[in-house]
Amino acid sequence: MRRPLLIIFILVLIVSYPITNIFCEDVYEDKSNINLIGIVKGKKTKAKYDEYIIDKFLVRDYTKRKNIMVGLKVNVDGKFNSLNSMKFDDFDYGKYLRSNGYEGVINLNDYKVIGESKIFKYLGRLKIYIRSTTRYLYKVNSDFINSLILGEKYEMTSEQKEVFSRTGTSHIIAISGLHTGILCVFIAILIGKINKYYKLIILISLLTLYSMMIDKSPSIIRAIFFTAILYLSIFTDRKRDGISTLSFIGIFLVINNPYIIYNISFQLSFLSTLSIIYFYGYINKSINMSLVSITIASNILTLPIIYYNFSGIPISSIISNIIIVPFIGIIMYMSIVSVILFNVNMGISKLIAYFNNIIIDNIYYILNKISELDFLYLEIVNPNLIYVIIYYVVVFSYMIYREMKVMKEQANELQGYYRQY
Repeated sequence: MRRPLLIIFILVLIVSYPITNIFCEDVYEDKSNINLIGIVKGKKTKAKYDEYIIDKFLVRDYTKRKNIMVGLKVNVDGKFNSLNSMKFDDFDYGKYLRSNGYEGVINLNDYKVIGESKIFKYLGRLKIYIRSTTRYLYKVNSDFINSLILGEKYEMTSEQKEVFSRTGTSHIIAISGLHTGILCVFIAILIGKINKYYKLIILISLLTLYSMMIDKSPSIIRAIFFTAILYLSIFTDRKRDGISTLSFIGIFLVINNPYIIYNISFQLSFLSTLSIIYFYGYINKSINMSLVSITIASNILTLPIIYYNFSGIPISSIISNIIIVPFIGIIMYMSIVSVILFNVNMGISKLIAYFNNIIIDNIYYILNKISELDFLYLEIVNPNLIYVIIYYVVVFSYMIYREMKVMKEQANELQGYYRQY
């Protein structure tokens, strides 16, 4: 059977939907006082509260006075808030949090430090160092830099996010395969010409630590897994089927957390990767322009998700991505080097940041001008789910037809497959 992992993944998706709607019980009673012991794995500073990631819970300090450090093992007392009760108008916030792997929200009353995790402690310090250094070097552009490197797009203003949304470049400020691929190249250059198996071990280890340091959203996990398997196949000289690899990762993620199927980030990340793998070759044969082909291919399966969830279609997506994508690697490399050199030679660090800021400012200027052209953004007043279903039925039917055709050609030895008679 061709690509059995894809069939298994589809079955897992079908089974996960009723499971998430039938089995949706909380681990604690709503509004109950609970005691939680865990390691602080992340911290976000919001306008009204400080938010800590402890185990599988979001712990919120509305007093903003606790200042708990990442890496500490704490005993937390607080009030549990059920995710089932977090529904606001048409948005199910509780289901969104479940899709990110959380089991509840706790309003913090008090805490006691009972230990620490060395790994998370040092990763937390590294994250603070990167964030504070970029803020010093890049000022107003630091939020953009931190979204590229640390996945902290929540600190960007709504106006900034709107510019990326209207120009079809939102994937730039959400860590994906593009970002992890750029980081892998940077790491490979730093490692140098060592044994390829040692290089693979170092690369996977650094990617694992990186995923622990940043917010482990579904798109980030998918990107890191996919990149790790890609480099594993390269270093071991093994052929890799992209769709099977993607299906394997999807099976793992959905079994680990069935609610991930409701996560828009996961949907866009998965469908974008699948779309590029499947359609890029066909499109690039016709136009022979790699970047344009990737942009068109990635939109084929993600367009309905964007249409339905964001009530708008960025027509300028191809133009915008041609402008910005080639510079993302340059911006990330210069940002990382400037942060590394900050305590070594501040003058060189500032010089690199100066030229990097010029690139970022010009990109913002161009994207702002494009976003202001209303005819390049198609607003949808009332997106209809029926259109989404029809679209996917047609596209997936075509993909199935192509798969069956390939299987038939393989059976007839038209693609290099030889059968002994």
